[in-house]
Amino acid sequence: MSALDRAGARKIDQAGLEDERKAAVHRALTDTQLRLIAASAKVLEERIQDDPELAGRALMVFSRAERQAENVEASLLLAIEDLKNKPSTEADSADSPDTLDPEFLNRWDLYASGATSEVVREKWGRILSSEIRKPGSFSLKTLRTIDELDHETAILFERFCQSRIGSWVPELLLGLSQAELSDLAQAGLILETEMPMTVSFSDTRNAAGVKWWAYGTKAFGIVIRQEPLPPIVSTKKFSVDAIKMAEGKLMINVTSLSKVGVALAAIIPYDEEGAYRRLAAVIAKDAEGGAIAIRRLGDDWVAVTAKDEDASPTPGDGKFSLVRETPDEAS
Repeated sequence: MSALDRAGARKIDQAGLEDERKAAVHRALTDTQLRLIAASAKVLEERIQDDPELAGRALMVFSRAERQAENVEASLLLAIEDLKNKPSTEADSADSPDTLDPEFLNRWDLYASGATSEVVREKWGRILSSEIRKPGSFSLKTLRTIDELDHETAILFERFCQSRIGSWVPELLLGLSQAELSDLAQAGLILETEMPMTVSFSDTRNAAGVKWWAYGTKAFGIVIRQEPLPPIVSTKKFSVDAIKMAEGKLMINVTSLSKVGVALAAIIPYDEEGAYRRLAAVIAKDAEGGAIAIRRLGDDWVAVTAKDEDASPTPGDGKFSLVRETPDEAS
């Protein structure tokens, strides 16, 4: 027991000495930094007296650093506001990290420091709040892509996301040319494949035994009566049969977001219910009444007609944009 006591005492002493050493090193480094700053300031002050041009450059550097700090602080406040207004609905995972990745924070700080307008500050604020809600959503590549997006591609992507359902957009609702889709693919925001990607509907029946094709995400669902099928399924109105019967199932062609696109789309406001309604309205065209219906989770099914197609999407209210900030002359 005495041997154990002595061993324990030595470990405690060693731990205490290690803590004292770290504290002493930290104090020494801090004192050195303060002396260097004071000496540098003195030398700079002496040189500035005889060099007005150097004084102007120094003021520009200090002014730029102050603006960058203001930009970061403003973006951070907007992130906090977004977290308050839209708290996470998902329970924290047991292995969820307590702190954000330092590499992410360093890169975010770099980009946010150049956000001089409210619109761009809101963009970087939403990115930070999204990363806090779900760590790992934004890789360094995603942050770089967002920062480098040109004006035209950003507007295209916002238009694309207005018809988004989950991580894809039905070809029936695309409204973009092949050239515009290629631009989004080259920017790494959507997947470009040789063969069309598809989403399959499930085979189901209602209480009366009527057979339906059904598809749903977390909040919304859509059903299409199997007999008779809407005329659009058997026509060639859309290229490569954007909606079709294949392998005994109803399928629609879709364009999917890339991993970068999924992360970026998460910060763009959009109306998923509106996208479901427009999809249902396109399919309902020339179909018998009551052949297609949609549902909000927890509500009853509501029949959709082609008239609902009039509610076309609009790319936001102008208060939020992915458009990259144009740096000022000082930066």
